[in-house]
Amino acid sequence: MKKHSDGSRHRIKVADFDDVSKDILVTAISIFRCLIACQLKGINIKLTPLAMKMLLQRTSHVRGELKTKMRSLTRSFYGFRSSESRDVIRQNRDQAESLKEGSSFVFKDWITKTGIYKTELLQDGINVMWFANRSDEGIVYNKFFNPMPIKVIALTLTAVSHLSCS
Repeated sequence: MKKHSDGSRHRIKVADFDDVSKDILVTAISIFRCLIACQLKGINIKLTPLAMKMLLQRTSHVRGELKTKMRSLTRSFYGFRSSESRDVIRQNRDQAESLKEGSSFVFKDWITKTGIYKTELLQDGINVMWFANRSDEGIVYNKFFNPMPIKVIALTLTAVSHLSCS
């Protein structure tokens, strides 16, 4: 939080910085969203503690955005239904438990447990989060997504795991 001279506080924003810093922060935030830590050859950018704090606050935003985008994908992919019915709730719970058992949700065929990390849900989630339109990070920073970073795969599967049990 940034404290003003009148004692009020507000969340640190890119707009709080000078123009040069704004340009750098916009780029850094976008790269951070991709879960990529990189150093550009020949460019030495020193970020202030205030700027670093703002970048680190974006972590929960990425997780939240991914969970939101994955919610409907996970529901339809695994056949979870919305209902107040005890039978439907029980079926959803049983389905979730079977997916969690032995991490079955990471397989293309979660019943026979074949095709590890080949589930269409994983690809759909990555596409929706990082490749949905031409301004998304996967398109703009495509060199950082080839090959697909393990951290992106892990984050997406973690979202599926959390959503399949909720």
